[in-house]
Amino acid sequence: MAIYKQLATNKRNRSAVILGSIIKAIQALEKDGTEPTFNNIHTYLSSRNIISNHRSLRVYLDAMEYSGLLSVRDEPVSQPNVRSKQVYSLKNSGPFIETGERAMLFHGLNWIVPRFSIRMKTDIEGLARARVADKTVYGSLEDTVAETLAKNKNTNQLSRKLTFAAALLATEKFDQEYLMKRAKQKGVEKMVERLINEINYVLESPKPDVEDIRTLYQIRRRITHHTIPSTHCAPQSFPLSPDELVDAIGKQLGVK
Repeated sequence: MAIYKQLATNKRNRSAVILGSIIKAIQALEKDGTEPTFNNIHTYLSSRNIISNHRSLRVYLDAMEYSGLLSVRDEPVSQPNVRSKQVYSLKNSGPFIETGERAMLFHGLNWIVPRFSIRMKTDIEGLARARVADKTVYGSLEDTVAETLAKNKNTNQLSRKLTFAAALLATEKFDQEYLMKRAKQKGVEKMVERLINEINYVLESPKPDVEDIRTLYQIRRRITHHTIPSTHCAPQSFPLSPDELVDAIGKQLGVK
């Protein structure tokens, strides 16, 4: 597995409500003529019972800064032996997240591939679901799959990207409703629907049309706990055959 997945500084989704509240806090402080320092932002949010833990606020502010949604500058204070204060301001660009192969490796893709990255502008929900590691904001698995397929849907790299997406969706937990929402926004809804159905065919069909039965048996032994609801889509050709999916999932699990 990609070892730097373990370096993520958070394992749960942040709250989009809190992210929005931080934005409003900075705007309100600036309008009031008060510097949006860490302490002033914390006081504003704590007084409204939004967030009181200093560490939690720091995690949110760091993610917002690394995504390009906020900028921060250090200003000296008049008191001796007191470290400079951090003053935050909103930027017109951002937030941005990393998708592409680099993000897929972060999410556990068990492949040796070039670490190509797609820097993608997102919204508050996308930032809330993102993960931070080494000051890099990686898009959620769902955003990563949707954006990577969208960027490659008209290229000769599509089959390769579908292979990576299949390996992750078959073995990692994900929010299918959110995935389909993002896929629809990116114009790849039908492609993702078909991919999910093809994965289900390989994992659940009593008599799948595949040659490598041994690998299929090992796959089913390993991921009996992982089920994906099937989607309803019209029959159409698909770039990957059931045998290619077995090969991809088997490699991801290390059984082939």
